[in-house]
Amino acid sequence: MDLSVQNVYGLLLRSRLLSAEDARGMFERWHAQAKDAENVADFSRWMVAGGYLTDYQATLLIRGHADCFFLNQYKIVDRLGKGRMAGVYKAIHRLGQVVAVKILPPSKAKDAHLLARFQRESRLALKLKHPNVVRAFQVGEGGGLHYLVMECLEGETLAEVLQRRGKLPPTEAVRIAYQAFLGLQHVHEQGFVHRDLKPANLMVLPAPGGGADGTRHSLVKILDMSLARTLSDEEEGGEEEDPRLTTEGTLLGTPDYMAPEQARDAHAADVRADIYSLGCVLYHMLAGQTPFPDSNIISQMIRHASEAPKPLKEFTPSVPDGLQQIMNWLLAKDPAKRYPTPERAAQALQVFLAAGDEAASGPEADPNMRSFLTWLESDEEGPAPAAGSTVVPSAKPSAAPPKSAIKGSVPAAKPAAPTKSSTRPDAERRRAKRTKADEAPEAAPAADRAPEFDVELLTPPSAAPVSASLTRRDCVMFGLGAGSVLLAILFGGLMALLVRSFF
Repeated sequence: MDLSVQNVYGLLLRSRLLSAEDARGMFERWHAQAKDAENVADFSRWMVAGGYLTDYQATLLIRGHADCFFLNQYKIVDRLGKGRMAGVYKAIHRLGQVVAVKILPPSKAKDAHLLARFQRESRLALKLKHPNVVRAFQVGEGGGLHYLVMECLEGETLAEVLQRRGKLPPTEAVRIAYQAFLGLQHVHEQGFVHRDLKPANLMVLPAPGGGADGTRHSLVKILDMSLARTLSDEEEGGEEEDPRLTTEGTLLGTPDYMAPEQARDAHAADVRADIYSLGCVLYHMLAGQTPFPDSNIISQMIRHASEAPKPLKEFTPSVPDGLQQIMNWLLAKDPAKRYPTPERAAQALQVFLAAGDEAASGPEADPNMRSFLTWLESDEEGPAPAAGSTVVPSAKPSAAPPKSAIKGSVPAAKPAAPTKSSTRPDAERRRAKRTKADEAPEAAPAADRAPEFDVELLTPPSAAPVSASLTRRDCVMFGLGAGSVLLAILFGGLMALLVRSFF
């Protein structure tokens, strides 16, 4: 049933997006100004144009949703995107701080493994506090929804920059890679391995005030720790990784940027695999393509393990010889011949940085953020949340980060081989380890729950339905595609065994 303007106004009052007084004044102004006061579409556009609501909020209201705009202390104002298993939303804290909130939909929270993965990713993210890593502030649960509060970043991913510009001049490419290695060093010092470093997981934030100098003064941040694992999980008896992530024959990561040893065994990959991945990202920035572009994943993995990439000068003649030598070390097939830590790779790149590049600063440097950070650190959390909802404050950093799995130092010219990483525990013992995090929490009694909203409903409808007619050629191509999928299913296991036997 279509809603009337009066219905939408009633939903607005129920949503608490505006106070009753502000909503009443807004509604009176609408009737005084509108040519057709009963036109719902005009009413929606008028509220957005007047700054009363965001387009996202107005769209949900006219679809009949009024109970999905608040999550404890946060007001949801927009949808930013959708990840592997959670939606990401722009929200405003009651103190005025704009944040991004990653929310696990209720349908996925029912899966004990997905819920455990989301909680594990959230706990990992809270430990990372560095200017070149996206900051996570808080993990919480409210109204049956599990969420992670993070920095709200305004910028482009490196993938979008490369799609727009093709490739970058050496000064820009080196600066982006340098910052990424600094962020990766912090990730490494906390005992984590990222396992999916690629342009889409690097955010390039423009300098305040903008400018026409490309990425010269931009801040780079590492995103997405969803595939990360912690080295201390095994060494210190921590929680076991979801076995479905590391099943034999499963590629964990992105083949264009994946180290050969990670293709063989993602669970055994250490920080040197991440260094290799960032080397591939730097190569992509300088050459305008990945080191081994290939439509066949198996062939691509074999090339990563056995083939040398084309020299950078073939794509960009201005690349210095010294930068090519650094690239050779970053992309060495043998992990022992790469830089042993991201810090050493950053030091090697430092000589190619342009003069005047400022040091990066974290969210703590933003004066508008300080009151929010103070609130997070205090025991006082302001007005009590709604019944049935809870807020979990940000975890305090540990007194000392876990020891690195790789130690050693290198001379200025050539990286030294790292010492061997600690031996993985016996497979039987790892399978036997179980933690409470693997179990889904019991659902609260229905009477005690706060009104629940479905995050999966928070996607505005498309502007118009899409229709298409299939030609004979379309049918043939569709049949070929379906056949390819069946062949991939039938021979996928055989291909995975082929790769492992080759390596």
